[in-house]
Amino acid sequence: MKKLLLILVAVFAVSFAANANSYTLDDAAIDALVENSVEVSPVLDMANLPAPLPANLPAVGSPSPAGAFLLCFFLGGFGVHRHYLGTRPGMWAIYTFTVGGIFGIVPLVDWVMLLIGLVDDNISPYVGNTKFFMWA
Repeated sequence: MKKLLLILVAVFAVSFAANANSYTLDDAAIDALVENSVEVSPVLDMANLPAPLPANLPAVGSPSPAGAFLLCFFLGGFGVHRHYLGTRPGMWAIYTFTVGGIFGIVPLVDWVMLLIGLVDDNISPYVGNTKFFMWA
Protein backbone atom coordinates (compact mmCIF):
# COMPACT_ATOMS: atom_id res chain seq x y z
CA MET A 1 0.00 0.00 0.00
CA LYS A 2 2.91 2.32 0.77
CA LYS A 3 4.40 1.67 -2.67
CA LEU A 4 1.10 2.49 -4.37
CA LEU A 5 0.81 5.73 -2.41
CA LEU A 6 4.41 6.62 -3.28
CA ILE A 7 3.77 5.94 -6.98
CA LEU A 8 0.63 8.08 -6.95
CA VAL A 9 2.47 10.94 -5.25
CA ALA A 10 5.29 10.69 -7.82
CA VAL A 11 2.84 10.71 -10.74
CA PHE A 12 1.02 13.75 -9.38
CA ALA A 13 4.30 15.56 -8.67
CA VAL A 14 5.49 15.02 -12.24
CA SER A 15 2.13 16.04 -13.70
CA PHE A 16 2.03 19.26 -11.69
CA ALA A 17 5.67 20.07 -12.52
CA ALA A 18 5.02 19.87 -16.26
CA ASN A 19 3.10 23.01 -17.09
CA ALA A 20 2.89 25.27 -20.11
CA ASN A 21 4.75 28.14 -18.45
CA SER A 22 8.06 26.28 -18.67
CA TYR A 23 7.92 26.01 -22.48
CA THR A 24 8.89 28.79 -24.86
CA LEU A 25 8.58 29.30 -28.60
CA ASP A 26 11.16 30.99 -30.78
CA ASP A 27 9.03 32.93 -33.26
CA ALA A 28 12.05 33.95 -35.35
CA ALA A 29 13.10 30.31 -35.82
CA ILE A 30 9.55 29.31 -36.80
CA ASP A 31 9.32 32.19 -39.30
CA ALA A 32 12.71 31.26 -40.78
CA LEU A 33 11.62 27.64 -41.12
CA VAL A 34 8.44 28.64 -42.94
CA GLU A 35 10.29 31.07 -45.21
CA ASN A 36 12.93 28.47 -46.19
CA SER A 37 10.42 25.71 -46.82
CA VAL A 38 9.84 24.32 -50.30
CA GLU A 39 6.39 23.62 -51.66
CA VAL A 40 5.98 20.09 -52.91
CA SER A 41 3.17 19.15 -55.24
CA PRO A 42 2.42 15.47 -55.74
CA VAL A 43 2.26 14.22 -59.30
CA LEU A 44 -0.08 11.31 -59.88
CA ASP A 45 0.98 9.02 -62.68
CA MET A 46 -2.16 7.14 -63.72
CA ALA A 47 -0.20 4.64 -65.83
CA ASN A 48 1.79 3.25 -62.88
CA LEU A 49 -1.03 2.70 -60.40
CA PRO A 50 -1.12 -0.75 -58.77
CA ALA A 51 -3.82 -3.22 -59.70
CA PRO A 52 -6.92 -3.22 -57.45
CA LEU A 53 -7.14 -5.86 -54.74
CA PRO A 54 -9.49 -8.82 -55.13
CA ALA A 55 -12.89 -8.35 -53.48
CA ASN A 56 -12.63 -11.47 -51.28
CA LEU A 57 -9.73 -10.15 -49.14
CA PRO A 58 -10.57 -9.01 -45.60
CA ALA A 59 -10.41 -5.29 -44.95
CA VAL A 60 -7.10 -3.94 -43.69
CA GLY A 61 -7.24 -3.53 -39.96
CA SER A 62 -10.26 -5.76 -39.44
CA PRO A 63 -9.82 -7.71 -36.21
CA SER A 64 -9.22 -11.42 -36.44
CA PRO A 65 -11.21 -13.82 -34.27
CA ALA A 66 -8.03 -15.54 -33.05
CA GLY A 67 -6.41 -12.25 -32.05
CA ALA A 68 -9.47 -11.11 -30.12
CA PHE A 69 -9.74 -14.50 -28.42
CA LEU A 70 -6.07 -14.49 -27.34
CA LEU A 71 -6.24 -10.90 -26.10
CA CYS A 72 -9.32 -11.76 -24.07
CA PHE A 73 -7.60 -14.83 -22.63
CA PHE A 74 -4.45 -13.02 -21.52
CA LEU A 75 -5.63 -9.42 -20.91
CA GLY A 76 -9.39 -9.77 -20.60
CA GLY A 77 -9.55 -8.24 -17.14
CA PHE A 78 -8.23 -4.96 -18.55
CA GLY A 79 -10.57 -4.89 -21.57
CA VAL A 80 -7.77 -4.92 -24.16
CA HIS A 81 -9.75 -7.27 -26.39
CA ARG A 82 -12.58 -4.73 -26.47
CA HIS A 83 -10.25 -2.02 -27.78
CA TYR A 84 -8.96 -4.44 -30.38
CA LEU A 85 -12.55 -4.96 -31.48
CA GLY A 86 -13.19 -1.19 -31.58
CA THR A 87 -15.20 -0.05 -28.58
CA ARG A 88 -15.39 3.35 -26.90
CA PRO A 89 -12.15 4.76 -25.45
CA GLY A 90 -13.04 4.50 -21.75
CA MET A 91 -13.90 0.80 -21.77
CA TRP A 92 -10.49 -0.15 -20.33
CA ALA A 93 -11.27 1.95 -17.25
CA ILE A 94 -14.62 0.27 -16.75
CA TYR A 95 -13.06 -3.20 -16.99
CA THR A 96 -10.09 -2.30 -14.80
CA PHE A 97 -11.94 -0.41 -12.08
CA THR A 98 -14.66 -3.04 -11.74
CA VAL A 99 -11.91 -5.47 -10.72
CA GLY A 100 -11.56 -7.16 -14.08
CA GLY A 101 -15.07 -6.56 -15.37
CA ILE A 102 -17.27 -7.40 -12.36
CA PHE A 103 -14.69 -9.68 -10.72
CA GLY A 104 -13.79 -11.42 -13.99
CA ILE A 105 -17.29 -12.54 -14.92
CA VAL A 106 -17.64 -10.20 -17.92
CA PRO A 107 -14.27 -11.15 -19.49
CA LEU A 108 -15.11 -14.83 -18.95
CA VAL A 109 -18.38 -14.46 -20.86
CA ASP A 110 -16.54 -12.36 -23.50
CA TRP A 111 -14.00 -15.20 -23.79
CA VAL A 112 -16.74 -17.79 -24.32
CA MET A 113 -18.46 -15.62 -26.93
CA LEU A 114 -15.16 -15.01 -28.73
CA LEU A 115 -14.46 -18.76 -28.62
CA ILE A 116 -17.79 -19.36 -30.35
CA GLY A 117 -16.92 -16.58 -32.81
CA LEU A 118 -13.52 -18.19 -33.40
CA VAL A 119 -15.13 -21.54 -34.18
CA ASP A 120 -17.75 -19.93 -36.46
CA ASP A 121 -15.15 -17.47 -37.86
CA ASN A 122 -17.59 -14.62 -37.26
CA ILE A 123 -17.04 -11.94 -34.64
CA SER A 124 -18.88 -9.21 -36.54
CA PRO A 125 -21.51 -8.66 -33.79
CA TYR A 126 -18.71 -7.67 -31.40
CA VAL A 127 -16.72 -5.40 -33.74
CA GLY A 128 -17.47 -1.75 -32.97
CA ASN A 129 -19.82 -2.67 -30.11
CA THR A 130 -19.89 0.15 -27.55
CA LYS A 131 -22.02 -1.56 -24.89
CA PHE A 132 -20.42 -2.83 -21.67
CA PHE A 133 -21.90 -6.28 -22.20
CA MET A 134 -20.80 -6.92 -25.76
CA TRP A 135 -22.96 -10.02 -26.12
CA ALA A 136 -26.19 -8.33 -25.03
